[in-house]
Amino acid sequence: MRSSCVRAREGVAKGRVPPPSKRTSLGRIENPRSRGRGGHVIWSPAPLLEARAMSSIAAHHLSARPAVARRAVFSRGTASNRATVRAATSRRTVAAADTENLPANLKKIVGAFQMVPDAMQRYKQLLFFAAKLKGFDEADRVDENKVPGCVSQVWVVPRIEDGLVYFTADSDSQLTKGLAALLVEGLSGSTPKEIMQVEPNFVELLGLGQSLTPSRTNGFMNMLRLMQKKTLEAFMAAEAAAKE
Repeated sequence: MRSSCVRAREGVAKGRVPPPSKRTSLGRIENPRSRGRGGHVIWSPAPLLEARAMSSIAAHHLSARPAVARRAVFSRGTASNRATVRAATSRRTVAAADTENLPANLKKIVGAFQMVPDAMQRYKQLLFFAAKLKGFDEADRVDENKVPGCVSQVWVVPRIEDGLVYFTADSDSQLTKGLAALLVEGLSGSTPKEIMQVEPNFVELLGLGQSLTPSRTNGFMNMLRLMQKKTLEAFMAAEAAAKE
């Protein structure tokens, strides 16, 4: 009869059990029912199969982690893109709502500025408006027509024809002249009511924040306020004259 040592060696040769000196990842696990007559341990293949299964599961999880990470990054990127699109849409909606109360000519000018993405190009547009500004009567260069709180000297004069308001303006600075020309072209041909409804913060819709200093922006708003004040005065004078 073959001894237990012989049977153990045959098992090793056929690949059914590991050699007695080999350790698996789970350590030596003795099967009490597989002990030979000479006291030698016959190793069961069950631990090896379990170890291989565990290794396979671990490898699967390790290889899946990068894919999961990629999916997470993609998900975050997609969410960020959606948020950017929603923010841009919201800004366009707010801008559209803010321009609803602007006179037609001024609304066109705001739309033209918003279509120019570059700050330098918007600055050049202001200079283009300055070149289009018509001549100004020297007799109107008086303190009564001068814009207060402006870095440069600016004068504005309104007139009412057939119920519509038309402006003339001038300045000793090209940039300020461009701002005055923008208001002259945007407000001329409007009714007094339309001009009085214009909010000073519409300047933000023009996207000139990088081109104008705070003092220039303040001067631009003062131009609008003076033009509204003179519009009201001209309207009241026209109403009084009509009653006479």
